[in-house]
Amino acid sequence: MGHLKNRLILLAMMLALPLAGLVFFGLLTEHNFNTLPYYTEEGELDVRTLAAQRVGAFELTNQIGEPFSSASLKGKVWIAAFFGTDAPHVAQVTKQLLWPNFRYRDEGDISVVCFTLSPEHDTPEVLNDYVKRNTRYNGFDGKWQFLTGDRADIDRIVSKDFMIQRDDEDPNNVATIWLVDAEGFLRGVYHAAVEDDIKDAVEDIALLKKEMDVAAYAQEKLVESLKAREPLPVLGPDGHTVPAFAFMGIDSVEISHRTVEGKVKIVDYFFTHCPTICPIMSSQLARGQQWLDSRNLTDQVVLLSHSVDPVRDTPARLKTYATQLGADTTSWKFLTGHKEDLYDHARHGYYLTALESDTAAGGFFHSDTFVLVDQHDQIRGFYDGTSTAEVDAMLMDAAQLALAKED
Repeated sequence: MGHLKNRLILLAMMLALPLAGLVFFGLLTEHNFNTLPYYTEEGELDVRTLAAQRVGAFELTNQIGEPFSSASLKGKVWIAAFFGTDAPHVAQVTKQLLWPNFRYRDEGDISVVCFTLSPEHDTPEVLNDYVKRNTRYNGFDGKWQFLTGDRADIDRIVSKDFMIQRDDEDPNNVATIWLVDAEGFLRGVYHAAVEDDIKDAVEDIALLKKEMDVAAYAQEKLVESLKAREPLPVLGPDGHTVPAFAFMGIDSVEISHRTVEGKVKIVDYFFTHCPTICPIMSSQLARGQQWLDSRNLTDQVVLLSHSVDPVRDTPARLKTYATQLGADTTSWKFLTGHKEDLYDHARHGYYLTALESDTAAGGFFHSDTFVLVDQHDQIRGFYDGTSTAEVDAMLMDAAQLALAKED
């Protein structure tokens, strides 16, 4: 009897260990995964970096003669194809595109977008006839967009945004089909004439849809956890708001208060050759950006990192630093400019210290503090940028501002 009892206990332990592992790794930890690669001019990347290719802003005309911009595709996974309806291979490309279109015909966040390579022929009327003939099984109108416009604009989109090198002797014969994620990044490339490639595209869409669903679920859980929270205090003197600013970002692009208007801001000061706290603070922000991205909050929360050493921290150097961090600079801005302006903005805007110092490591002294600023430019929190616990609290506070849209 004793042997039987011992065996039962041993069996129970053997069953309990895998279950405990599933509970720990499946429920109590976060999953950070990339289902598909990102693409650059040099090749594929396993993780998103500054070099990852992203479709830029565009505005063309769709098949019903209405303006259609890249902003209309925000939050959607989409297939991008390039051909004219008068091309010899139009039937073959259409047949391939019908695979993903039919499979996801009732999914509102998955689209097929075609860019005409024959804009002189492909008027909205011609394109509308094409779309109507090929989308009669769709669950709703507007799922398949066929875009026309100025040839120079289309050529720029094809060559620059989608990195397609066209044959000078046959420029309208483009067999490339791209898969674009909900944030506009290129995530899959396929050959229009290869049936197995399009089958892969159909499966890859499902993987990107899973990423979106996981992020949406994470945000849903976050909203639930924030319901019982008290409103955050407004800090600083009565009526204080962060004043207007205009500094220089990477690639010498101006970043101003207008760039981040209506967003929640997380602010810090640093310098790229800092030997002490800056690497810690920057790594905390990198972790924070991943946390925000996994909950679909990077559109609503922006990070602003100001250099205290603008002489050395040129836009090019900031870009290198951002690349090393793996920062997504669409929502993490690295700022440089005139030293006096940067220092004054730190002191009078955020109540932070930023100055040159002969006694400080690296020659500069600055606060080790992150500042949380709301959509109305009011200060809502100060946090130790070297403390994981305080940064975690800051992220929850930033989410509260972004999701609750407090006044």
